[in-house]
Amino acid sequence: MKQAPAVNHAQDWATSTTITVKPSVPAIGAEISGADLSRPLSERQFQEIHTALMAYQVVFFHDQQLTKENLVAFARRFGELHQAAEASFGMIEDYPAIDLLDFGDGKVPYNTKEMWHSDFSGYELPSMGAVLYSLEAPRCGGDTIWVSMYAAYEALSDRMKQYLAGMKAEHHSMKSFGDDIRRNLWKDEAGRKRMERTLANVPVEHPVIRTHPVTKRKALYVNEGFTTRLLGVDRKESNAILNYLFEHSRMPEFQCRFRWRKGDLVVWDNRVTQHYAVADYTERRVAHRIAIKGDRPC
Repeated sequence: MKQAPAVNHAQDWATSTTITVKPSVPAIGAEISGADLSRPLSERQFQEIHTALMAYQVVFFHDQQLTKENLVAFARRFGELHQAAEASFGMIEDYPAIDLLDFGDGKVPYNTKEMWHSDFSGYELPSMGAVLYSLEAPRCGGDTIWVSMYAAYEALSDRMKQYLAGMKAEHHSMKSFGDDIRRNLWKDEAGRKRMERTLANVPVEHPVIRTHPVTKRKALYVNEGFTTRLLGVDRKESNAILNYLFEHSRMPEFQCRFRWRKGDLVVWDNRVTQHYAVADYTERRVAHRIAIKGDRPC
């Protein structure tokens, strides 16, 4: 396997910018300071945040004090919002775009058989990204890890890139949800209805290598949470190549890990990242998530 290329996403941020951006690791992630998201952002300030997101793929804000209205208004700056009913999390009355993530304290953490995933990749139009706001965090544990699929693609050998070029893969929303997971997640009537919608979801096809619509950079676009097979090859070959790509994508050189505190807010670009919510905590963890609609991968 090729060694991951050295990546330097440090930007020539002008001295007149309104925010400060501190990269987390070379491949992915940056902390942003100087933005109070409880107040309306100017167009200039939002564009600076958006530029940072495009460069670093996931951005972190600390010490935010947001109402539900603040959160919805900020998320809407990035695009049209998914309805919470489309996910398997809890819902909040009067705020149809907010998913309630409330786990720990005796509750089973949201868990799937294969947790590395790109949100909604089993949809024809996967999400563009998401905003996640922490209301309560464990004293330790409950971290989230993001991985750069730009870095994963760029580290592939030239021969592998040629092999994958033009290939498509099947994604299915039901792949991660076995019977045991469904029994834990969807016990109430509303949950059963969401399960029925998920069960009715049919497989979709997406390119294995996608091009980001803004940056025009190429990224690997398969994930073990939802990708079921490569098209145009037999099952054994598909399994072998996918397992290699899943393992390759998890290299630490492509990752950044975030430890949550109350008041943290994270925005990630779902088109070129995967993430993994580490379910190693017992204390309560509460967050509000909003998913932003995206376009068809190409």
